[in-house]
Amino acid sequence: MKSFCGAGWKTIKMITNKFNWEKKGLLFEPVIPGFTHGSHPCITHKSGNEFLVAFTCRDAQKRSHIFLSNANVSHGVITLTGQPELALSPGDPGYFDCDGVISGCLVPHQGTCYLYFVGWQNLPEEMWICDTGRAIVDMEKLEARKEYPGPVLGRDKTNPLFAAATAFHVNDEGRWHAWFNSGIYWKKTAEGWHHRYGFHHAESDDGVDWICETEMCIPFADEYEYAFGRPSVVYWDNLFHMWFAHRATKEIDTYRMGFASSKDGINWDRNDAVSGIDVSATGWDSEMICYPSVFAHEGRKYMLYNGNGYGSTGFGYAVLEDRT
Repeated sequence: MKSFCGAGWKTIKMITNKFNWEKKGLLFEPVIPGFTHGSHPCITHKSGNEFLVAFTCRDAQKRSHIFLSNANVSHGVITLTGQPELALSPGDPGYFDCDGVISGCLVPHQGTCYLYFVGWQNLPEEMWICDTGRAIVDMEKLEARKEYPGPVLGRDKTNPLFAAATAFHVNDEGRWHAWFNSGIYWKKTAEGWHHRYGFHHAESDDGVDWICETEMCIPFADEYEYAFGRPSVVYWDNLFHMWFAHRATKEIDTYRMGFASSKDGINWDRNDAVSGIDVSATGWDSEMICYPSVFAHEGRKYMLYNGNGYGSTGFGYAVLEDRT
């Protein structure tokens, strides 16, 4: 695999100081008629202070749909503008996304905005499978069109259970990189089927056909941890930063926010103690915190994220203050 950074990376210091995210409150509450939730927010720049946000809502049958909304980002404040529009719905029966589509990452590249999304299929006994699709976004009309009827990154000989990619980066040489969840197992327990899955890395020349690593790139913390939620990867100060959701501990079964850094995007140093954001004492994000989307604009750094109920309370945002 080819490194992102090239010569000189050995001089880069890994991150040990804690980040300081200041929460700004809810940005979106689930108020769209006929839908619940507002999960997996992701964002990309349009022009000036205008941005595009994608997020996921559930219909009465609990099937996920993707909405697009305009947003304004200025002086540490994010506001959604206009009316969110339904942009992507579940596929036809039998297709990889027939039971839902979940927003993953918006990737602008060479004049086109791509939306990578997770396609969901339900299995018996509340098991499920999911693979990664790609859509082309019309940023002005708030519309999205699935580029292919099938997944661009999906189950194969080394990813037999699922392959859900939700973080992407294109380096200066045009090489695409993705970080995705690959299933490890389903295990039958007294409470039902229990899953375990973790982050893997993949590379591509075109963002469509991928070569996948077979090993996890972020280790589990201990025997109690069993799942990672949607990561967000940014390249700041010659170093890759990843915020991600993880669960569980011996005492807590809901998501918390982790952090890892990397010199090459492949080998990661995990240090959850510096992630800088946790559940609140009360309110919409007091039980869990998950699904980050991190970005920078005009010298400030922001994070969209979900709280309780996997986005049942909507999504909010935080702004990075001085490090502690």
